[in-house]
Amino acid sequence: MKIACLYLALVAVWWVIVFKLVQLGHMKTLLLLLALFALQCPRADAQGTDAPDGTPIATAVVSGLDLERLSPALRRDIDALAGTPLNAGEVTALGRRIEAERPNTVVAVRSVLTDNGQARVILLVAVNDTANPPDENINARYIVESVAVEGVAESRLSQSLRDDLHAVVGTRLSHSASERLMKRLRDELPGYDVTRRMERGTEQGRLRMLVMVRPGETMRWLHFSPPRSKFLYHTEQGWSGVLDVNIGRRDVRVSPFFAWSNADDLVEEYSGFGVRLETRNSGTEELGFGVEIATYDSDWRDQTLSALASPSRPATLVYDSRTTVAPFARFAFTPHLHVGGGVSITQIEIDEALEAASQAANVYTASVGYDNSWRPGGTQQDLDASFDVRATSASLQSDLDYRRYLGRAVYRVRWGKNMLLTSGMAGGITGQAPLFERFTLGDSSTLRGWDKYDIAPAGGDRVGHVSVEYSNRGFALFLDSGSVWTSGEEASGRVSTGFGFHHENFFATLAFPLNTPDVRTTFMIGVRF
Repeated sequence: MKIACLYLALVAVWWVIVFKLVQLGHMKTLLLLLALFALQCPRADAQGTDAPDGTPIATAVVSGLDLERLSPALRRDIDALAGTPLNAGEVTALGRRIEAERPNTVVAVRSVLTDNGQARVILLVAVNDTANPPDENINARYIVESVAVEGVAESRLSQSLRDDLHAVVGTRLSHSASERLMKRLRDELPGYDVTRRMERGTEQGRLRMLVMVRPGETMRWLHFSPPRSKFLYHTEQGWSGVLDVNIGRRDVRVSPFFAWSNADDLVEEYSGFGVRLETRNSGTEELGFGVEIATYDSDWRDQTLSALASPSRPATLVYDSRTTVAPFARFAFTPHLHVGGGVSITQIEIDEALEAASQAANVYTASVGYDNSWRPGGTQQDLDASFDVRATSASLQSDLDYRRYLGRAVYRVRWGKNMLLTSGMAGGITGQAPLFERFTLGDSSTLRGWDKYDIAPAGGDRVGHVSVEYSNRGFALFLDSGSVWTSGEEASGRVSTGFGFHHENFFATLAFPLNTPDVRTTFMIGVRF
């Protein structure tokens, strides 16, 4: 009975000690007691005794921690204990080194004398997850030797941010703390790409933090060609797909692309492939070059063939395929204003049953573009405008003679979860242009709700279009208005409206033509990326 009472009293005293240590925040002391208690348990069972100094060490083990989480040098020193005379001071020093490399741990050391007269060294590691949670970055055991900012002058940063950046020098690397600093840097440097790189310091166990600041895409003087990838469905025109794969670094990009049954852009439905190579820093970031090579097979809807067969229309040949090689150059006067020019050599292969087996549609190309962004009064405003000219010349030995002009503009304003988007385009063609150059309206982005093969099945040489769209959290309402026609014919304006869910790259739209004698609905769904 007395023994039982004594046992209960000891247990009570033990839990009082534990409670007080937790209450006072002495977690390291508590863990050390727990580690020592754990080492005493095997001693009670095996009746082992402590090995005196000088006893040959048979084995040295670390318990409670994966050895891979220690530095290679420390692992080697622990393994090297085997076969050497026991020195309690050296073993204790190894335990302190473990605590230094893993600050969230407490190490208890025990040297047990085995039956054959050798020593077994045990380094028992207890992890203090409550007082000092382990950092998710494996480099957390290293000391930050220095911090440097590369790409912008530090004077562009606020004094408080500069002070906090340099305050981490001499401290252990913390992934969460450094990420908070990166976020503050990105907030103070909008438009820049901010990344962090760790480098080996001048001494073992030390690292240098290098903050890399580079102009972001919106700040580049020249931009790569916009991606054309899309996969969508239109109830009147079926499925269309284009995959544009962009491969490359900051200044050079190679973009193979593939199209299959694409009826969304042009009069024709085309499938094929090509590649585009671009560079936008040819010794200076204001000058860039590129070339695009593509080959397509063309299919035609019955409405188009019937319209082309009309005797009232000028003769326009239907082709089976076309191949284009188009080198170009671009120059930026400012980060917002740029011009471009080049040539486009297109070989059109026509049905062999016809008199002409092929035609060349070779043109000079020229363009001017402007884009800019503003943030007045808590809003985000973006403007993107361009004007393009494509014109044949006798020097290019083109079989077709024409000029094509097209102007576009898109203005977008965002505030909170709201967005207002307005866009417009106008264009004209003079001369005899091939069908892939003619204008169309009535697809997934223009005159939504109309079918382009009902409006102008063979396209037109005049076009005008305006669209207004409002969206909140992706739910959108829009109104489209436009006309496409052939010179000499009467232009007929058309209007459509609808609603849908337009969020980032995804869209699902239900659209309705307004000025029609009957009620129609058109459903479109897909992604653009």
